[in-house]
Amino acid sequence: MKMVKGRSIGTVQETILQNELNRIRETYSFRLGLLLTEAFVRRPWKIPLLPFLFLKMNIDFIRSAKHRRGSFEGSTFGFDENCLLIMTTSEGGVSATERAISIAKSWITNPQRRIVVVSTNEHLNSMKISGVSLYHIPDPKAHREISTSEWNETCANVVRGAIETHRPIAFIFQGTYPYRGVLNAIGISPGLNSTWLRPENINLKLVQKGEGVFTRILSFEELTEEEDATISTITSAERTTAASNLVLVGTGYGQHHQRDRLPKQLNRALIQNTLHRFVFPKNADTGNLSRVKFDHWDTIIGHSEFNSLCAAITRDDLHLVKALRRQGVPTLCLIDNQTGLATLRKLQRIAEAGGLFITNIEDNAEFNLYHHALLDQAWNDSIRSNRSIGPTDDWGRLIEKCLAREV
Repeated sequence: MKMVKGRSIGTVQETILQNELNRIRETYSFRLGLLLTEAFVRRPWKIPLLPFLFLKMNIDFIRSAKHRRGSFEGSTFGFDENCLLIMTTSEGGVSATERAISIAKSWITNPQRRIVVVSTNEHLNSMKISGVSLYHIPDPKAHREISTSEWNETCANVVRGAIETHRPIAFIFQGTYPYRGVLNAIGISPGLNSTWLRPENINLKLVQKGEGVFTRILSFEELTEEEDATISTITSAERTTAASNLVLVGTGYGQHHQRDRLPKQLNRALIQNTLHRFVFPKNADTGNLSRVKFDHWDTIIGHSEFNSLCAAITRDDLHLVKALRRQGVPTLCLIDNQTGLATLRKLQRIAEAGGLFITNIEDNAEFNLYHHALLDQAWNDSIRSNRSIGPTDDWGRLIEKCLAREV
């Protein structure tokens, strides 16, 4: 048990049990049973008064129900309108980290605002932004020695501790699925405005599981307006000198490093390539490449050499693809059967403006064709002279949605 600003806080499990006990005590059946026991067992002299006591019990029950409903709707322990809480998970890889950074930078527009980040990404060291507080939770994929129940209890206690300490105006959870610990922490935080920011193509049962807990559920794809990308010539003042041989291999950008596997045909193509040097997201799988041929970057979009890439090969991460095309970087996007329809349509819109190839990872012939074209010097130079000016990820609009009290 600990104290936070005058309030006594136990573990989440203790709070859940206490809340359940309070709920049972507030039920009509419990009150009726208590009244009958009191009259017929403990104090028989109350039997003649039973009709009047029964009427009083009903009046008290109706009044208390209205009071509980008003207390819940009027909320609670006083939220800080300048504080935002984000939880990002290791399942989303570097992509999740950079989305959190983008949201943080969009929120902290004046010195009074601050943001709290809870993360299971133990390698997250790129959130060193003024006004950001960072809480680490052990990565459940990397620490198999911790049981699921123990980990969820730890997660719930950390998240609830952050909520009680910082009193955020809203909580954004971005990940593939909500942990039980997260659901428990939200469930005992009445009035908390919570949003689940999820990938497009996930199991419907997981979405339904979160619908009764989160205030709203949004997909990453909802961040982009339905507008066509256009071509704009990069001026001489804006143009960067492309590294003659620096290629981003971002197929592990949105993957947990233990689940990331470099596609076999891409692995073969990179091994045979003697003209370029490759960069990967931190801890991404590098296949059978010689160590002298690649580097790892902690961040991708925020890296100092991002604008100097001569080409990029990625998965279907819209955030990364749009950032690459806005810098005029020729890009090959590898999709598969898990790519959502909305994501594919938006990728195709970007591709219409040029500079982006899209191919299924299983189509070897098309992959080889696009891979060779991507690294062709003449075509590459032509594409780099233009950039795709289209819809960007509107993080400010996302935050407005998350702050809305009515869905």
